[in-house]
Amino acid sequence: MRRWFLKAVALAGAILLLVTLSACQPAAPAKIQYGYWGDQNEEISTTALLKTFMEKNPKITVEGLRFGSNTEFNDKITTLAASGTLPDVSTFYEPNVLTWGMAGKFVDLTDFYKKGSPKLDAIKFVTPDGKIVGVSVANEIQVIWYNKKIFDAAKLPYPPAEASKAWTWDEFVDVAKKLTKDAKGRTPNDAGFDKNNIRTFGAWVQQWWMPWLTFAVSNGGGMVSQDGKTLLMGDAATIDAIQKMADLINVHHVSPVPGTQQMPTAAATALLSGQVAMAMDGTWDLLTIGTTKEQQGLDFGIGVLPSMKQLATTSVGTPIVVYSSTKHRTEALKLLEFLMNPESSLPLLQNGIWLPNEKQWYTDAKLLEKWIGNPRHPPEYKTAVVDFALNYSNRLPLYYVPTFAKMDDVIEAALSQVWLGQKSASDVIKNEIMPKITPIFEGK
Repeated sequence: MRRWFLKAVALAGAILLLVTLSACQPAAPAKIQYGYWGDQNEEISTTALLKTFMEKNPKITVEGLRFGSNTEFNDKITTLAASGTLPDVSTFYEPNVLTWGMAGKFVDLTDFYKKGSPKLDAIKFVTPDGKIVGVSVANEIQVIWYNKKIFDAAKLPYPPAEASKAWTWDEFVDVAKKLTKDAKGRTPNDAGFDKNNIRTFGAWVQQWWMPWLTFAVSNGGGMVSQDGKTLLMGDAATIDAIQKMADLINVHHVSPVPGTQQMPTAAATALLSGQVAMAMDGTWDLLTIGTTKEQQGLDFGIGVLPSMKQLATTSVGTPIVVYSSTKHRTEALKLLEFLMNPESSLPLLQNGIWLPNEKQWYTDAKLLEKWIGNPRHPPEYKTAVVDFALNYSNRLPLYYVPTFAKMDDVIEAALSQVWLGQKSASDVIKNEIMPKITPIFEGK
């Protein structure tokens, strides 16, 4: 009996020793893939970022997979999913996140994000049952970019950089008219103004989903209510906001007609050339506008958006997801944690292309100084961007409505008629959009 007991003790000791030795052994090397889209500049910055991660985590090798554009990414990622060869981690096209997440393609990150520094609520992709399947790696909002020299020549005050002083929509239109000039220097307020030969547009307001959704919210409408339960696309407030945006093009003639030779290609070049006086676009433009100032002397400024009924902007940003098919979940989550930390993306925050995804980076003086305390960020950036983003950002429906992408396909195609002045917003929304998107929204 005693001999058996001693053997058992020896065996248990041996097992304990093996377990202890095993626990002391370093983890086996793991190779994971990170997919993303972007140009060559994006490839350079991403490669440097991944190199830093690997230096800090020598047991993990990360292979970067770059796709040229988000369209190419969407096509390729669908193919990879069908063949069972998805990467471990990747950026992902915003409108499709919830669809893939609800299909079980992504790791549920709810517990993961409860443990770390709180991310901004406006940029969390949350399924109807409350799971977080992705969070934007950066925050971006809509603002006004403007050419100071054009305002100075017209003897007009610059767009307000503080929310408390924001223009009303009518005030914005009035200023845009005074800044719009035809080939002979006449404004839309002058007799003989030639709308077909405009030299400088007072404003450039784009027509994709983020701008019109922003102003729909500002007007008290939107696409879907914030609780995700009510379709707002057909509301009078939404229709009115979209019509007011279209009137900038077809009634007031202060914004270029989509699809024409007068249409700018980028905010920086349009402002530098004097093609437009103001450009309503995302905060990501600081990268190119700041570079244009440094290299070509563009004297620019930033202002908050005008208000229709209430002051509002919207937040957006490319999310990073972890695929449920990964065989290296621990390593994939470690990479995610690194990429989602604003400290890791500090160069991108400093050059102006990104805003942080954590609230503390907007309120903590030391953290603020880290990313906006440089010549690239003008003095008014604190109030026009940081404070504006923190206090007036609204969630876009793509963060909480799984059918957003399908509805948006219908909406964008139909609204082109409104932007071109072929039909009214009321006609298109009531008769062409609502009958098609209502069954999509209701799951029919």
